[in-house]
Amino acid sequence: MAQFKKMFAGVLLFFTVMMLSLCVKSNQTQVWKPLADWGHWRLGQKADLEFLQKNHFTVTFGSGAPSVEDVTREEFDKKIAEAKEFNKSYHDQGYIVLRYLSTSLNGTSESNKDIPTKEQIKMLKFYNENWNDFQDYIGPKPEQDPTTWITVYPDGTFPFYRYAPYGKETGSGFETWGCPNNPYYNRMMEGRIRAQAETGIDGSYVDWTQIAGGTCYCSYCQEAFVKYLKDTLPIAAAQAKYNVADYQSVKPPQKRGEPFWMEWLKFRGYSVAEFHKRLRTAARQANPNFMIAGNVFGGFGYGPIACDAAGNMEYLGKEGYDDFIYSEMQEFLDSAPRKNEEGVKITNSPALKFLSAASHGKPVIIYATEITPPIFPDPTEKCLSAMAQINIAEAVANHTIFREKRETPPGATAVYQFLAENETNLVGAQLTGNIAVVASLNQYLAGELSFAFSASRVLADRGIAHVMIIEDDLLTAKINDFDLIVLPYLPLLSLQKQAALQKYVENGGRVLILGECGQKDENNVAQQENLLAKMLGVEKYPDTVIEKAIQKGQVSFMPLPIPESRFLIAMKSKGEYTTFGPTMADLFADIPEGYTRNRIDPQLRAALEALADKIISVFDGKLTCLPEKSPYVEMTTMVNKDMSKMLVHFVNYDVTLDGTITPATDVAVNLLAPKGKHIKQIQYSGELAALNQVQYNVISEQPQQLVMFELDNLNVYGLAVVSLE
Repeated sequence: MAQFKKMFAGVLLFFTVMMLSLCVKSNQTQVWKPLADWGHWRLGQKADLEFLQKNHFTVTFGSGAPSVEDVTREEFDKKIAEAKEFNKSYHDQGYIVLRYLSTSLNGTSESNKDIPTKEQIKMLKFYNENWNDFQDYIGPKPEQDPTTWITVYPDGTFPFYRYAPYGKETGSGFETWGCPNNPYYNRMMEGRIRAQAETGIDGSYVDWTQIAGGTCYCSYCQEAFVKYLKDTLPIAAAQAKYNVADYQSVKPPQKRGEPFWMEWLKFRGYSVAEFHKRLRTAARQANPNFMIAGNVFGGFGYGPIACDAAGNMEYLGKEGYDDFIYSEMQEFLDSAPRKNEEGVKITNSPALKFLSAASHGKPVIIYATEITPPIFPDPTEKCLSAMAQINIAEAVANHTIFREKRETPPGATAVYQFLAENETNLVGAQLTGNIAVVASLNQYLAGELSFAFSASRVLADRGIAHVMIIEDDLLTAKINDFDLIVLPYLPLLSLQKQAALQKYVENGGRVLILGECGQKDENNVAQQENLLAKMLGVEKYPDTVIEKAIQKGQVSFMPLPIPESRFLIAMKSKGEYTTFGPTMADLFADIPEGYTRNRIDPQLRAALEALADKIISVFDGKLTCLPEKSPYVEMTTMVNKDMSKMLVHFVNYDVTLDGTITPATDVAVNLLAPKGKHIKQIQYSGELAALNQVQYNVISEQPQQLVMFELDNLNVYGLAVVSLE
């Protein structure tokens, strides 16, 4: 009997251990962590399984927490429970689920013709009647009610927005926005996003995290601005620029040209970025893997947007801030990628390259043209399929993700199937190349010119593969990934970054300077010395082309006299604003009207064409490019982490609004292998079919292997997978 008891106890112990082990394993398998890699993300608008499966989507929109001002606590708890169940069901099937979250304060006025008042926002009624029901999320009721949270103009009035479906009149509802420096608004939003995270969603794209143009002049912003100046602007710079030695009495400027305008614009972008960081921190208390992205109208990818809505993507893309970028970047049909009626290539690739650079390779979602009625009046199936393909192709080739919206025509389904079949090639791949163009929002914030986006357009037109980097990359090891770095007129550049470029050249890199770069420091104060000019062996930039070898590398300079016109683009205004913000055509030349629609000022275009010629000359033709003219084809390259594969993406923009696709045939490609690598095999498809091996010829082996191959056919999107050894 004793022996039986011992045996029974042993068996019981065995099963107990096994059950505990299974429970641990079960719990381990239940821990869901999304694959936050661009190559895995294919985003479908509708959380409909048939739709998602048909199109091989991996990311969709899940179910989140309701807004506290719209429900009772009982309804809130019920919806949280329902959302958890919904999101878990999609996780169980492998889907990443995101969720929209608005930061706006909503209200209703008497009619759509009235000017709303602060007292009409819903949050005020909630504050007066229901706040205490949600204290566990949003803390104790503050003394200052929500009417004090709103971003305001200097006169105390506030901005608002009324939504209208395309082509229809607005309703009586309106939205306004809380100030990201207001502690009570922050506390409410932190509670709101923590509730979202508790539902199990993987992340939120947070809409309206902006500071509307001309705002915010509340007391919290004024106080925070003074602190920002103390923390970031050396007093010597303030004395040199504004003859000011005491920040305590500084008031925020109200218009361009007033003292501290540059710092005010930077402060606004910084405020939005810090707001994102606070939301992310709060959400990660509930879900350690929670991802955040703000939608602050930054998708155009040029400086003026950062000026208007504080959408400084270089701030947001830093580590610890946004985990992915969500960008509204196309102005309906004006900038939809295609060949237009005049035969001009419409391309958004410069903006996409910038967003990829600013995000440091994190996922970038493009919310773009709706290829649906009424924006496309009565579109045919042929039109929908073609336009879907070109939108997706342009996004993928530039390391971004096209957000599929309400319709997914056969052309889109075919592209997504092709991407799914090649996901193992795409995951882990990052944009790279032997040529990098430096993009810098700091130039625009200082009211200066710069031409990264127009330069990118010209290089793409010439078939020259390239990437963009941002100023911060100059201080990292990333700088060594490139054979040539182009400075496309950067009048502001810190001595630290100039020194980094000098070291890069001394170690064998090449720098091509367009115009008088680095004459001023990062604060827009004249430099006492210019290291870039000194590298050329001069104290002052000459008015002629100059080139100099420095140790293992080389630096070249091309003059760029800035005319009185400042290369500005004459354009007919669509009212005061474009779809997403002021045109800024009267201030900056490097705007979408120029680089997207190819309306670059002719004098600037000539200078940028000369820049392209110089790049070809610097490399003696040994670079990744399309050696023969292919006016509608663009190419980009990527490599994976272990350098075993190189991807070459091709986009054919010869697609018209009626849905006609004219394939590009017999396209020659020169491909430069990464340093220390040789090409073992090239497989390619330009018809969304299985990859087939293509023959290539070795042109040279030094200093890097250069090969040439040919694309027999390229419909809209083509992919070459290059095996390296």
